[in-house]
Amino acid sequence: MRVTLFLLCAALLLTAAEPHAAFTDPAQAGPDFLVQGEYAGTLPNGFALAAQVIALGNGKFEGVLLAGGLPGAGWDEKTRFHFKGETREGATRFIGIHGEKLMFENQNFESEIRGEVFRGRADMFRNAVDDTSFAMRKVMRQSPTQGAPPPPGAITLFNGSSVDEWVNGRIVDGNLLAPGTETKRHFRSVQIHVEFQSPFMPTAAGMARGNSGVYVKKEWEVQIVDSFGWDSENRKFERLSGTARSAGIHEMVEPRLNMNYPPLSWQTFDIDFTAARFDATGRKVAPAMISVRHNGVLVHDRFVLPLVGPGEDPKKSKDKEPGPLMLQDHKNPVRFRNVWVVERN
Repeated sequence: MRVTLFLLCAALLLTAAEPHAAFTDPAQAGPDFLVQGEYAGTLPNGFALAAQVIALGNGKFEGVLLAGGLPGAGWDEKTRFHFKGETREGATRFIGIHGEKLMFENQNFESEIRGEVFRGRADMFRNAVDDTSFAMRKVMRQSPTQGAPPPPGAITLFNGSSVDEWVNGRIVDGNLLAPGTETKRHFRSVQIHVEFQSPFMPTAAGMARGNSGVYVKKEWEVQIVDSFGWDSENRKFERLSGTARSAGIHEMVEPRLNMNYPPLSWQTFDIDFTAARFDATGRKVAPAMISVRHNGVLVHDRFVLPLVGPGEDPKKSKDKEPGPLMLQDHKNPVRFRNVWVVERN
């Protein structure tokens, strides 16, 4: 009996330790990858709708219906409804969900996806229109700053050809930069451009889903995680799902808007960090501040950083010191490209 119990416990531990599948190539990501993503369209009267469909693995999905358009592209930033679905017999069918933990079906919404077309009815808009049938098509957005060239005076940290600027930097997948490295140079006030791609990890959840981060001065983390479609309702009970969603300042403040694109999309951070200022006597006259644009949308505007990060000793503040840019390795195959900085006085 003891031997049987030991073997069972060992099997459970091994199962728990098995990593979730992480796809970096869309061609090998499977049929769920083709369904997930962003959709945009209208009701018959022209009212704009959009949806974000999140893959959960094994043909199961959840999603968010948005009034006005996608985040950063028309959504009114307040009107949203949730749904869940499953792929069967060549179609992915959805039903609305609502209530505590989104446990209950909401018959006001029924729909299906075939190919790249999302059709159905959204009776939650019956108070505004008589015909609530809709049709949406899949869209692939691109950040307006994707591919931005380094401006005059910039320092190119990675352009796909060399890791000379990085400590133990590794080029992977041909011309991309792997996480788990930091710059040899140290910076104070700096403008940073970085492009990144999160893997497709449909069976992973929360912080185990495409996790990395951009550390300014190896101190302040601008979070990277596949938080596509996350909101305060569908991730209400997920640890750190606010401050740790992509572009959150980790454990301090969540982004104003969740601008995360679907996994395997290239995304951009444009970070403007202003170091703390001191007078000739060493007295602090201005705190450090950070602004972040995620996929071109301002999600932090001159957020005032504290003396140290959460849980750190204020006596060990690095306010006066420069520091490297670090790309965190969280054992997920996040990839980076087109990294450059402009130092500022």
